Amino acid sequence: MYSNGTEIQHNDYALVVSFVRGVDSQNHSEISSEVDYRLQRRRVLRDIELGTIDRSEVCDPHPELLRVARKIAPKTSEMCPLCPQNELRLVAYVFGPRLGPSGKCVISDEEMQRIAKRNGHFVSYEIEVCAACGWNHLRRSYPIN
Repeated sequence: MYSNGTEIQHNDYALVVSFVRGVDSQNHSEISSEVDYRLQRRRVLRDIELGTIDRSEVCDPHPELLRVARKIAPKTSEMCPLCPQNELRLVAYVFGPRLGPSGKCVISDEEMQRIAKRNGHFVSYEIEVCAACGWNHLRRSYPIN
């Protein structure tokens, strides 16, 4: 439910998902799926424009996410959708065995490749963040090994 009392409908946040046909869901080593959140992002931006969602609801990042975005995250060459004079940063968190309950923040391709070589099922979550206004949105999630 939004802050203005509007109910969220299930079809409001459609996702693009690709699956490998015929692969047993328990065999994670053969699963190659990615979830793309661009449709959800467009919907959120439209709802902000319409006034259905208040800007403060999407510009309130976790302090650690904002710290990483400001200090070490790479720029994306894309401008923030809410304050177009600022460039978005890309923050990735990886979750999997021996990475702890909070996952691991990964900021380089080399580090991502090291994790991908490890045994276990690891999933990366990429978040776009504006270090100026706090806009943050999950871009995509995908297995890395």
